[in-house]
Amino acid sequence: MKFLGLALLLLASPALADGPAPVEDGKETKAYIDPVTLKARAEELRDAVAGNQTSDISLHQRAHSLFGNVSQQPLVLAVNTSRRMEREGVTGEKGSIEGMQKAAVVRIAAWRRTHAEPPPPEMQATLDKSDLLAESKALSYDDADALKANQMGLFKYMRDRLDGGFVKLNDRMKLLGIMVGNAFTYATVAHETQHARDREAGLLTPEEEIAGEVRAFRTQYLYLKMIDPTGERLLTLHGSLKIWRNTETDKKVKVALNEAVVYLEHLSDVVETNGTDENLKKLVERLGYKDGDKHEHEEEPARHGRDSSEPISS
Repeated sequence: MKFLGLALLLLASPALADGPAPVEDGKETKAYIDPVTLKARAEELRDAVAGNQTSDISLHQRAHSLFGNVSQQPLVLAVNTSRRMEREGVTGEKGSIEGMQKAAVVRIAAWRRTHAEPPPPEMQATLDKSDLLAESKALSYDDADALKANQMGLFKYMRDRLDGGFVKLNDRMKLLGIMVGNAFTYATVAHETQHARDREAGLLTPEEEIAGEVRAFRTQYLYLKMIDPTGERLLTLHGSLKIWRNTETDKKVKVALNEAVVYLEHLSDVVETNGTDENLKKLVERLGYKDGDKHEHEEEPARHGRDSSEPISS
C-alpha cells in the first residue's frame, strides 16, 4: 500500500522525470514535461499498483524513475493569456467617401494577411465597383437633402437602361463617420453598390425588390463579417456610444449619438441573419420592402430604397 500512496502523491508533484537529464556538448540540459504527459504517467503507475501484477521491486524502480530527477525535468504549464477584446479604432474624423473607400481597402488587405482563405469574391468586386462609381461622380452625398433622416442610402436608375445608375448617401453619413468610423459606414456603400452591380447584370427590377434587397443585404453581411469576424468591434462600439448617449446633456450631441447607436443596431440585425436567404428575407420584409408593379411611373427613375423607422442601407 505504500507504493499506492506514492503513486497518488505524484499528481501533486511539481515536476517529474523518468531518466537522467540529456547532455549536449558535455553540458546537461533540462528537459521539460507538460501536465498532460505527467498525468498519463501517473495513471500508468497507479494502475500498476492497483493491479497487483507488478513486483514490488519493479514498482519501486518505476516510482524512482518518475521522482528521481525532479530538478532535471521541470513541469511546464501553459500560460493562460487572455486576449484583449477587439475594439474599433474610431479616430473621430468626419466621414467621407474617400475615407470609407480607404478603410475598406485596408480591411480587405488585413483579411488577406491574417486568413488562409481569400475574402468573399463579392468584396473585391464591390470595392472595385464603388471605386468606379466614386470616380464617375455616381457615388456622392445627397447635398440637396432629398433623403429622409432614416434613409441612409438610395440607388437610382432608369427603367429602360442597365447602366447610368447612381448612389446617393445621406449627408448624415458624414457625422456617422465621426461616431462609428469609416469602416462601418462603408457597409452602406457596399449595400448600394451591390444594387448597382445587380442592375448592370439585369437582375434588379422594381417588381422584384425583395430579391434585390436580399442580395444587397447579403453583400453587406459578408462585408461586416470580414471586418469584424467575432462581432466584438460592433459590440464594444455600440456599448460605449450607448453609455455616452445616455449620459450626454447636449441635445444636439445626444441626437447624433442616438443615430449612431441605432445605425449600429441595424448593422447588428444584418449580422444576426447569418447571411441565409430565409433570415435575410425576413429582415427585408420587416424593414417594409415589397415587390410591386410600378409601370405607371416608367417615365421616372426607379428608386431602390424605402423609408423605415430605423436607418436602412438601401
